[in-house]
Amino acid sequence: MRTDPSRRRFLQSLALLALPVFAKGEDTLGPVPTLLAARWDKSFGSVAGATVATPSRGHGIIPVSASEAIVIARRPGYWMMRVNWQSGEIVRQLAAAPERHFFGHAVLSPDGKQLLASENNIQTGQGLIGIYHPATLQRLGELPSHGIGPHELIFIDEQTLAIANGGILTLPQSGRNKLNLASMEPSIVLLDWPSGKKRSQHILPDPSLSLRHLALAEDGTLGIAIQAESSTGSSVDDAPLLAILKDGQFSLAQTLPGLGGYAASIAAVGNQFIVSALEGNALALWDTNGRATQQYGLLRPAGIAAWQGKALISTELGVITQLDPHNGKLTPLASYPNIKWDNHLILA
Repeated sequence: MRTDPSRRRFLQSLALLALPVFAKGEDTLGPVPTLLAARWDKSFGSVAGATVATPSRGHGIIPVSASEAIVIARRPGYWMMRVNWQSGEIVRQLAAAPERHFFGHAVLSPDGKQLLASENNIQTGQGLIGIYHPATLQRLGELPSHGIGPHELIFIDEQTLAIANGGILTLPQSGRNKLNLASMEPSIVLLDWPSGKKRSQHILPDPSLSLRHLALAEDGTLGIAIQAESSTGSSVDDAPLLAILKDGQFSLAQTLPGLGGYAASIAAVGNQFIVSALEGNALALWDTNGRATQQYGLLRPAGIAAWQGKALISTELGVITQLDPHNGKLTPLASYPNIKWDNHLILA
């Protein structure tokens, strides 16, 4: 699908109107909770507080206590660290296991006693879920992800782990180069926890739609943010940004023109999914039936965190903005002009 140029210009004009104007370094976060985010400059920390230097760019963040979080390296990553985001101290740091690399995400088990990380078996190219002790970062074992390129993980309930297998093969010798764009195999897999037995696998007809990030709505619907690829490696002008898994049925949500093909992040506010369309300079909203409901212009939106019926959004321009999906109001909260936030914004 090709982008409608007039529609894209319209969205970009909306984005310019939505861009807040601040004095340099101004911060009006006020009562908003502590937000954690990785940055493009190889650092991590709370949005308005201490920072920690990381060996390379970080990606996924998992809060594990009132002051500590686990940060995972961006794909293909080789480190995981537990940090104190209040003091900036690195509590523990771990290298990836031999013949393994991280894909940037992890999740705590429902009882909080284990950390599950998406990984790659470098020898076979098959996806794995590494199992770790969240306090010591000791590796306890692994399970198959039943796919290639597992990315984000989420527990649908205490016995069901959802895995977004992005379908893209990467290996250490080629860095971030995508090696199988002509034969991608994206899927959503549901595993029984803790046995690791595969319950179901869900596949879209179009294998070029890489399934990456996940959010769970109040009614139990799983939203999957899409980052579309091209078999030739060329840029994708326009593509679906959201898939829905509801009551066992897997389908694409309504496709909106003019938003590009890259969903940076996703969050659920009640029974609405909010996706940051990074290339389309917009936030897009869908209900849990996959019906598009609204979109708002915002330049280079990245991470999204749901909070008290609203969404907090970071951008690659250093802005933190709040969206109230009930009245459509975008409220600028803070601006850090020298910071490029990564794709995820997490409540501490």
